[in-house]
Amino acid sequence: MGVVWGFQDVNILTQSTRGYLRYSCFLCLWNNRADEQHYSRKLWPLIEELTPGAHYVIRQPLVQREKILLPTLHTKFDLAKQFIKALKSDSEAIMHVQAIFPNLSESKIKGGIFTGPQIQQILGSKELEDKMNNLERDAWQSFREVVHGFCWKK
Repeated sequence: MGVVWGFQDVNILTQSTRGYLRYSCFLCLWNNRADEQHYSRKLWPLIEELTPGAHYVIRQPLVQREKILLPTLHTKFDLAKQFIKALKSDSEAIMHVQAIFPNLSESKIKGGIFTGPQIQQILGSKELEDKMNNLERDAWQSFREVVHGFCWKK
C-alpha cells in the first residue's frame, strides 16, 4: 500500500537535492531544460535505479519509488493549466471561460491558473464543449476522464 506525498516530500524520500534540477522527475529522465522537446517528445527513458551521485541523488532512497503515489490535486491543476494554455487565445472556448469567470484576470485565464472549485466549474460547463473544435473536444474529453479517474470515491 502506498502513501500520498507532496512533491517536496518526494525529493526527501528519494534523497534528491532541492532546487532547480535538470532531471526533476524521480521516475524518468525528463530533462526540464530541453524546452524544444517538451511537447514533441512523448517518451522519456525511465530511471532504472536511484544511484547516489547520479541525477542529483545524494544518498540511498528512504522509500522505494514504487510506493510513492503522486498527489492527485496537483496533477489535476497541472493538467488543467496545460489544457487551457494549449487553446488558442482567440478561440471561442477561451472566450467562454472568460465569460464564466468575469472577475478573473485575462492573464490568469490564458495561463491556466485556477483553483479547485474553478476547475470543477469548468468541468461542469456543458456549453464549453460546444465551443470547441473536434481536436479540442477530444482532448477535453480525455482530460475529463483523467480528472474523474483521479478522484477518490467517498
